[in-house]
Amino acid sequence: MEPTSLTEQWIIFLRHRLRVPLPGHTAHRQMVPRLQGEERPLEPPQGCRPAAVLVAFSREAPLPSCLLTLRSSRLPHHRGEWSFPGGMLQPGETPTAAALREAAEEIGLHPESVELLGTATPIYVPTSHAAVVPVVAAFLQRTPLQPNPAEVDAIVLLSLEELRRSEPITQTWQRNGRSLTAPVWPILPRVPLWGATAMILSELLCLYEEFCSSASPSAGVP
Repeated sequence: MEPTSLTEQWIIFLRHRLRVPLPGHTAHRQMVPRLQGEERPLEPPQGCRPAAVLVAFSREAPLPSCLLTLRSSRLPHHRGEWSFPGGMLQPGETPTAAALREAAEEIGLHPESVELLGTATPIYVPTSHAAVVPVVAAFLQRTPLQPNPAEVDAIVLLSLEELRRSEPITQTWQRNGRSLTAPVWPILPRVPLWGATAMILSELLCLYEEFCSSASPSAGVP
């Protein structure tokens, strides 16, 4: 029987779509930050540190929506920014294991409540010299998520439909005497959505556009 939930149809779509070639860096370029005098590489270079994040879609949300965390202002890297749960791989750890471990540590997302769907295109994060693998999943957790105050200040569910309807704007900051210019989505509280998180979401948004074009009208696609 055909599922009626738009979110469940999205999850089924991802199970298959993540197995074939993805938009990759073509999508990433739409949200890539640029530091004055430098060209940011999109392909992770040799010797960078392996890392992973968990892009987790809630099965209870009426529209396809993924978890984001506001990183604590006390962290050494990317503090006070919107991010996916994640971090560096431990020795011998796979990206999937690292993403699940970090999500459990940061927000109390139980691994047994997570269905793994695949991975999106890895990206390079110069600040931490990391090659980040986005592990895509769906989750259904009956107990409330709890942010670890040492790492996370807030948790939100971001609707891809809201993101789809939002136009990025360009902002410029000064970093160590140089200008950093980045496309941002000003749709979340406190700070805009930008950087590696926005680049990963840009690829998922391309997939969501494909999904909306192919989904059944009975699913209620906006």
